[in-house]
Amino acid sequence: MGCFVADLHVHTCLSPCADIDMSPLRIIEKAKSKSIDIIGITDHNSSENAEVAVN
Repeated sequence: MGCFVADLHVHTCLSPCADIDMSPLRIIEKAKSKSIDIIGITDHNSSENAEVAVN
């Protein structure tokens, strides 16, 4: 069993507390650049960007 790096509390632009430029694609690109293997999208009031991030 290997080790993974995770950030399990990430908001996309659909959350009122996030910046407008926090698109799923940008979040994934940033996570990859920081060697983060797993992200957890925790938007408030919406789950629409979770599906976008998976695809």
